[in-house]
This record gives sequence, structure tokens and C-alpha cells, in this order.
Amino acid sequence: MSPRYGDYQLEIYLNGMRGLQPRYPADAATMERRAAEALPPWVLSYVKSGAGDEGTQRANVEAFAKWGLVPRMMEGAYERDLSTTLFGIELEHPLFLCPIGVLGICSQDFHGDLATARAAARTGVPMVASTLSQDPMEDIAAELGDTPGFFQLYPPNDRDLAISLIQRAERAGFSALVVTLDTWVTGWRPAT
Repeated sequence: MSPRYGDYQLEIYLNGMRGLQPRYPADAATMERRAAEALPPWVLSYVKSGAGDEGTQRANVEAFAKWGLVPRMMEGAYERDLSTTLFGIELEHPLFLCPIGVLGICSQDFHGDLATARAAARTGVPMVASTLSQDPMEDIAAELGDTPGFFQLYPPNDRDLAISLIQRAERAGFSALVVTLDTWVTGWRPAT
């Protein structure tokens, strides 16, 4: 990426004037179309479907669509400092790769968690590894290198299992624990 975030946008426009389109799409519809071309139907169905009648999923999309970015022209925003501190960790920006359960199925070798960790290491974007990762958390943490990694814990009913997972995450080198309490059982996904 260019030294200034605005330069990245200019790079896209200048390349477009020469007929070169970005390798990766920036709009959801094109990403979904490309995913449909690349993934087996059973994987695509799992990734794009939601629980139950998918009402919450639709409501989230509608709510997100109401937000927009407002450019602040002539306000000195060309030089930006997006750095922040979280859990005592200095970060260049407030972006994270969120935890996605069963992410492994999204790569051809079924190691999507490791591919994501490698991408996090290359970009410096911290990753939150899911409790439901297909790859061992130790392997994921090793791929992160110096990039911070957090471990998402869906607390199991078994206290000893929870302690074991937390201790493994700590030994593996994860910097923090992200406790997720949104579900006690996996959502029923009739579309998959």
C-alpha cells in the first residue's frame, strides 16, 4: 500500500485510466459473484447463508447500508494517524480480521485459517482466531509472526475445557482473549 491512504485511491484511478482494473473487487456484489465462481456450492451455501430465516442477516445488511463515508475536504486529513492502543498493544490502525468459524473450508486446501494468518502477517492486520478454527490454534499463531493475534473463545459448559483452551491460546502466543457470548449452540442453517 502507498504511504498515504489517499494515494491508494489515486493509484486505482490512474490505473483505471490506462484500462487496468484492480485485481480484487471493492463491491459486495462482485465479491459474491467471484466467490460463487471459485467455491464449491456446499461451501458457498455455508458462507453466504444465515441462521433460521436469515432475517437478522437481511436486517444487518439494511442497517449497514444506511451508513456512509463523509469526505472531509480541506480539513488537513491528508496526513492521517489511525494508530490506536488495545490491551496495551500499539496498533497502526483499528482494523482486525474477525473470527470466522469453519473458515478453513474457504480455501482449496481446507486451511483457510492458516491462509488468513499469513495474510495478517503480510499486512500487519491483527487476526482474531475462532474457537471453531479448523487448524490448530498453535499453527495459526505461528503463521502470524509478529502480527498480534487474539483468540476468540466461545465458553464451553465444561470449565476444564475452557481453561484448557485459554491456556493453549496463551502458550501459543495469542495476545488477548475475545470472549463471545452470542450463542450457546450453533445456529440452524437450513440453506446449507
